[in-house]
Amino acid sequence: MAEPEDEPSVPRLTLAQLDALRAVLSTRGVSDAARLLDVSQPAVSKLLRQVERSLGLPLVQRDGNRVIPTREAEMLQWEVEQLFGSYDSIQRLAAALRGETGVSIHVAAIPTQATRFAVPAIKLLRERQPDVLVKLEILANPLIIDAVVSGRAEFGLVHSMTVSPELKAEDIGEHHVVCIAPAGHRFGGLAAIGREDFRGETFVSYGPNTIFGRWLSAEFGRGGANIPVDVEITASPTLVEAVENGIGVALVEEAALSPMARSRLVVRPLTYPLTFRSRILRMPGRAMSRQAELLLEFYREVVERGHDRA
Repeated sequence: MAEPEDEPSVPRLTLAQLDALRAVLSTRGVSDAARLLDVSQPAVSKLLRQVERSLGLPLVQRDGNRVIPTREAEMLQWEVEQLFGSYDSIQRLAAALRGETGVSIHVAAIPTQATRFAVPAIKLLRERQPDVLVKLEILANPLIIDAVVSGRAEFGLVHSMTVSPELKAEDIGEHHVVCIAPAGHRFGGLAAIGREDFRGETFVSYGPNTIFGRWLSAEFGRGGANIPVDVEITASPTLVEAVENGIGVALVEEAALSPMARSRLVVRPLTYPLTFRSRILRMPGRAMSRQAELLLEFYREVVERGHDRA
């Protein structure tokens, strides 16, 4: 009796094929993808056809010189980005293990963690290893999580109220929320600000669409004094500037206040301390370069000291 013939195997996808798919999806054009990859347009078209044949799925629809990703392609795009994030991470780690110069570190951080803590840590690293290239990308919390999960960033720096179950979190330091008011404001005559003191004031805050704003609202309202937000501003520098210009009063983290801003504002502690911590986000099981680990050591040091050592 004849043995049944094996079913033909599906060709395994190559990195070159997936790189072509990634380029086409990001540029929405075959010619643009070819320029990005520095290859010919027919080469990209051929690689894209190979991916579609291997997967058995249509991935793009052509519209003149542009391409429109199919729903299947959009679902695959995230996985492809994760794959290349891991690939880049391997390349960076291998370079670091070989002791090569030009090693790069990609960090994603929210603005206050970047300015107050990451920048001094980068200065300390560069004093020790001047050949290391550091890319500090300022992003919102969801985009930081995406950058770390995909491998584009080696680690992320956020507030401790940022939750991401798929990532490993390490909390360090302790930061206080303070009240700020314009120069000459009546709060200047108070040693500390209580919930009742906000009544009748224009309250400037981050609003419910930000993680920090939701946390502030929840913590502030625990004593039954939930003050409605009159002006919503999502960025700390703009919020501080709004208070400087007399729009109202606000609650901010101390790290958001530069020495210059402090000199122009009334800054007071709260009678009901609100504290949180810095949080480092890393992908479990993903090794980092020695230089990235050293940068994290300096970051922890700066956070624990609570001020710029530079």
